[in-house]
This record gives sequence, C-alpha cells and structure tokens, in this order.
Amino acid sequence: MNKLTGKQLGAMLLISDAFALFCFRGAMSLGTLAGLCAGIILQFLLTLPLIYGCGRMGNAVKIFFSLFYILWGGMLFNMQWETSREIHIPYEDSGGTAGKLLISGLIALVCMYISSSGIKAAGRASLIAAAAGGLCLLLAAVSAVRDADWENLKRAGSGRTISAEIIRGLSMSGALGGMAVLLPITKGSRLRNVTGYLSAKLILTAAVVLVSVLVTGGIMEITEYPAVRAAQLSQPFPVQRIDPLFMIVFTVYAVFSVGIQAAMSGYIIGGIFPSAEKYAGAVSLVLMTGAALLLSGVSGYSSITAAAVAAAVFAVPVISCAWKAVRERCLNGYRQ
Repeated sequence: MNKLTGKQLGAMLLISDAFALFCFRGAMSLGTLAGLCAGIILQFLLTLPLIYGCGRMGNAVKIFFSLFYILWGGMLFNMQWETSREIHIPYEDSGGTAGKLLISGLIALVCMYISSSGIKAAGRASLIAAAAGGLCLLLAAVSAVRDADWENLKRAGSGRTISAEIIRGLSMSGALGGMAVLLPITKGSRLRNVTGYLSAKLILTAAVVLVSVLVTGGIMEITEYPAVRAAQLSQPFPVQRIDPLFMIVFTVYAVFSVGIQAAMSGYIIGGIFPSAEKYAGAVSLVLMTGAALLLSGVSGYSSITAAAVAAAVFAVPVISCAWKAVRERCLNGYRQ
C-alpha cells in the first residue's frame, strides 16, 4: 500500500478534532483555552512511545484499536445527533431514535464509500476537505474578531479548574488513537509528523475557543454549544449570516470523521481476517451506530473517556513494546 504524506495524516486527524470542537458542550473561557492547550502538550508526551520504538502490532493490540475506533466513531455519531438540534438538521421530525438512525444511515452511506476506498484515498480526500473547511473557519474567525467585544474575555467563565479542562480536552481527542495505525504508514520523520499535527491542533483549538468566547462570552451561561452559537451570530456579509456555511462544514466534517474511523477499523480487521477485508468497513459502521445508541445520553467528557484515549496513545503501545522485548529476550535465552 502507498504511504500517506505527513499533510494527509494531519488532515485526517484534524478533521475529527475540529468536529469535536464544533460539538463542544458547555461554557468556554480563557481557563478552557489554557487547559486545552496544556492538554495538547501532554498529548505530545503521550505520543512518544508511538514516535520511538513501537513497530508492528500483534493481533491482540489490533483488536483493541479496532474496538477503540468503533467506540470513538459511536461517540462522534452521538456528538452529531446532539449538536444537530442546535443547527436545526430536522431529524427530530422523523421521531426520536428512528430519526437518529435515518440521519446516521445517510451519513453511513457516504462513510461507506470513504472507508471502502481505503486509507490512502481517505487521506487525499481529507486533505481537500480540511483545506476547504479551514478557509471557511478563517472567514468566521476574521468576522468574529472584526466585530468582537473584547470585554467578553472577562465575562466568560466555564466554572472548571485547569485540570478539569485538561481531562475534558483529552476526552475529546479520540483522533489521537489513529496515530497507532496511521504513523507506521506515513512517510517522513515520525517526530516531525506528530509535531506538525499537534502544532496545527494547538492553533485550531486556540482559534475556535477564542472566537467562541469573543462572540458568546456575554451569553455564555445560557449557551450550550459555544462554537455553534458563535457561527450563528457571526455576520461577515451585510445580507447573510455565516451559519449556513458552517452547517456545510459541520456536515462534511461529521461524515469524514466517522468515515475515517471506519476506514481505520476496517483496515485493522482486514489485516487480521483477510477474507473479511471487503466488508470490514461496512461492518465497522454498523457497529459504530450500535455503539452510538448504547452511549446515547452518556457524557463523553469524563475521566473514563480521557483514560481510554491515554491508554490508546500511551499505555497499550508501551505494554506491547515491553511484551515484545520480554518475549524476544526469552526466545534468545532459550536458543542459547
């Protein structure tokens, strides 16, 4: 298989990060910005085992990551369901769970195409989607800063400590788990690729939080989804608000976020069971929808979710490498 480029890797991961920020639920403040940025620095430290010394994964580790991507994909579906109420995607009129399944089914059809095309094709498409979405977000940021009330930086408060914001940021960073699959098949230096991705994530996070606080700081206490509300209130042109454009970006990023998780899960399943490779992506999407229904109503901003992300990025690679080292030493001792 042809390898990804560093830019394609960053785009695939950043799309999920951006979508999670769009779906950010609860108040934001400068403390939120400090906590999320500190969390990104922590995430870099957690990725060190993936950068240095961790090679091929055993089947047990592959199964763990496949399940991780399915659960993260289910959480992304949940984010889409909940946030869609704020931007008025009308699945509610279809009748609760049936409506959720209808919208999820439509998204799944596009995701199925993305996942069936393979990781390389998904990487190329993600680069285009990330660039187009980035231009739209830049337009929203310029509009917000132009008409900003800088007093909102003082008015806004999240009511959380820095450590709580770090945990919340880590629980939103399921895209990090994708590094276990994507880094080994990406060209160039692993350190440079990871540093580039996390630097871009830091800039993206700071921009979204600052814009959200500047626009909605005065009404933060009654704002459930600050990023969405900021897009709705921004008006770069005299005759039209920016929220229709935001809805397009939101939908595209929702599709790509879930599709990429399905592609990675399908890639792993196909590696373990070659005969099932053709259907692995579709099976992953079905399992993601089931996971989303099971997780419906469960808060994703928890220490359990943060611990799962940390395990995927740090603990599992470390344990896997340690086990390989012990096994090789034992085998060498037996041979001698």
